[in-house]
Amino acid sequence: MPGTLLLATGLSNLLWAGDARIFQFMALGAAAGGVLSVPAALFFGPVAAVVLLILSAASFLAAGYLAVGQEPVPVGVPEPRVGPKLVARAAEDELSMAAIVLSTWPLAVGSNASRIGRELEEALDLFEERGWLDDPAGYHRTPPPLEKVEHGDLVHRERGFEHLTFESSYEPWPGEPGRDRWLSYEGNRTAHAWLLRHSGGPRPWVVCVPGIRMGSPRADLALFHPQYLHHRLGLNLLFPVLPLHGPRRVGLVSGDRVLSGDVMDSLHAGSQAVWDLRRLIDRLRAHEGAPAVGVLGHSLGGYVAALLSCLEDAVDSVAVGNPAVDPSRLFWRNALSLATRYLKTAGVTEEKMGEVLRAISPLAMPSLVPRENRAIFAGVADRVVPAVEASSLWHHWEEPRIAWYSGTHRAFLGTPEGRALVTEALRASKVLPEGG
Repeated sequence: MPGTLLLATGLSNLLWAGDARIFQFMALGAAAGGVLSVPAALFFGPVAAVVLLILSAASFLAAGYLAVGQEPVPVGVPEPRVGPKLVARAAEDELSMAAIVLSTWPLAVGSNASRIGRELEEALDLFEERGWLDDPAGYHRTPPPLEKVEHGDLVHRERGFEHLTFESSYEPWPGEPGRDRWLSYEGNRTAHAWLLRHSGGPRPWVVCVPGIRMGSPRADLALFHPQYLHHRLGLNLLFPVLPLHGPRRVGLVSGDRVLSGDVMDSLHAGSQAVWDLRRLIDRLRAHEGAPAVGVLGHSLGGYVAALLSCLEDAVDSVAVGNPAVDPSRLFWRNALSLATRYLKTAGVTEEKMGEVLRAISPLAMPSLVPRENRAIFAGVADRVVPAVEASSLWHHWEEPRIAWYSGTHRAFLGTPEGRALVTEALRASKVLPEGG
C-alpha cells in the first residue's frame, strides 16, 4: 500500500504538477511505510525494516518539500525559508489534510450530490429574493440574551476550569433549504463552552475559538496556551465548542460535515457558530461584568472570529491565526476529484457555492472592530490553510498588523511572533491593560 501510494503520487506530480491533493496522499503513503516498517522487521528482517523506514522518511520529507516548492506565493507574502524542519512540518500538514479529505468525501457523492445541487439552486433563488446575496449581513438575526446556563460534566486538570452548556436556540430561516435536516442534529442543539476564570473582581475576557476537528477541553485549551494568556497575562478565557464539533458532533468524527461540500450544512454551521458566540459575549458583558472582550481564533476558528467581527459590535479586539476565510475555495482546492465530479454533474460549481456562502463570508462584509484592533498571524508554508487565505483577509481588513511566520499550520501562540502579535493587539484595544 505505501509503495502504491508513493508510485501513484510521484507519477501524478510529473503529469499534473501543482495539484494540492497529490502531496496529501504522498505524505499518507510515506507515513504508512514508516508505521509498517515495524511489523516488516518480523517478516523481512531488521535490515529491510530499517531500509523501509529510511525510504519512508525521505519520501515524507519529499512530500513536504514539493508541496512548499509548488505553492504560489501571493504578492507581499515572504518566501518560505526551506529547511528540513519546515518541510517535515509541511508534510505533517499534508497528512492532516489527507485524514480530513478521506473522512468527508462520502458526504458529497451519489444521491447526496443531487440533494446538494437541488438545495443550492433553491438557496440561490431564496437569497436573491430576500436580498442576502447583495447584503450578506441581512441574513443574520440578532440572537436573544443567554439567561440560563448549566454546568456540564467534562473536567480538565487546569485549575478554575468550568464546563458550561446551554440551549443554542439557533434555527435556519423558515423555508430555507436544509432547515429540517439541520434541526434533526439533536446533539448539535446543545451548545458547550469551556471557561478559565480568575477569582476576584471582573477582568477582561478573551474568547478563544479552536479549529476544525477539535472540541475537547484537552485539545482546545492546549492550542491557546493558558499558561500564557490566563496565568501570565491574567485574562479570563472562554473556549466555545463550534457546531458539529466535540460533544455536538453528529458523525463519528468531530466536525465531519464542515467543509464537506454540503453547502447548506456549511452555511448553517457558520451561521450558528456566530449566533452562539454572540450570545456568549452578551452574557460576559451582562453577567460577568467584562470590561472588555477580545476574540482569538485559529484556522476554522480564525474564520469564525473574523466573521463574528463583522456582526458583533461588542468585540473590542480580534486576532486570527492561519484563518480559513474562504470555505468554498478551500473545499474545491482539497476535495477528491470523485466528489467534485459528482457535484459538478449535479450543477454545483465553486462560483455558485461561493455565492450562497457569501452570507457567512468575512470577505463579503466589513469588520466592525476598528482597524488598529485587528491582527493576523499566518505561516508562509501552511499546507492546511494556504497563505492566500490570510493575504485575502489582510487586504479586505485594510492591511492591519500582520505577522508572517516561517512555518506551517500548527504554530500560533507557541511562537514568539504569535505571542507578540496577540499581546500587541490586546493592548492596543485596552483588552489587556498597560503593564499586563
